[in-house]
Amino acid sequence: MKVKTTKRILAYFIDVMIILFTIGIIINVKEKDKMVMQLRSDIQIVNELYANGEIKFQEYFDRWTTINHQIDQECVIYFIFNIILIFVYFVLLPYVWNGQTFGKKLLKLQVVSVNDEKVTIVQYLIRNMLLNGLAQVILLLLSLYLLPSSMYFIFSSILTFIQLTLVIISVFMVLYRKDKRGLHDIFSGTKVCVVS
Repeated sequence: MKVKTTKRILAYFIDVMIILFTIGIIINVKEKDKMVMQLRSDIQIVNELYANGEIKFQEYFDRWTTINHQIDQECVIYFIFNIILIFVYFVLLPYVWNGQTFGKKLLKLQVVSVNDEKVTIVQYLIRNMLLNGLAQVILLLLSLYLLPSSMYFIFSSILTFIQLTLVIISVFMVLYRKDKRGLHDIFSGTKVCVVS
C-alpha cells in the first residue's frame, strides 16, 4: 500500500522531536557546567572585541574557533550520547519493532526491505548514516581530538553542510519520486510502507 508523503514526514517529525527533547535535557545539564559557562562568556568577549574593532578578523577567527573547540571538547559526552541515542532509537528500536519507531508506530508505517527480507542492522545503519547524521556525529567526535581548532571548525562546517544537503535531497526525493524513496532508502535497500 502506498504511503502518503505527509504521513511519512509527520512520523519523522515526531521521531526527531523525541530525539531533540532527549538531547536537550543532556545539553541543558552540561550548559550549567562552570567551565562551559566560562567558555561561553569568553566567546561573548571575543565577539564584542571584534564588533568594536579592537581585534582584526584573523585574531577573532583564531580565538573564536579555539574557544568553540574547547567547548566541544568539554561537551564530548554530548557527542557520545548523541551517537548512542541515534543508534538505539533509529537502528535498534526499528530492528526490534519490525521497522518502526514511535513516530512510525503512531502513524502505522514501517521500514521494509525492497527484497522482502527482514531489514538488517547494517541496512538500518546505512539509513541513519545518511538521514540522521550518525556518520556526521562519529566523524566530528573523531576529529575533535585529531584536528587543530581552526581545521576542526572548517571540517565540522563542511560536514554540517553535507549532512543538511543529504537530508534536503532525501526529502525532495520522498516528495517527488514515484516510489517515494529517499537517498537513505536507495542506499540501504529499504522503503517505507503502511502497516497492514
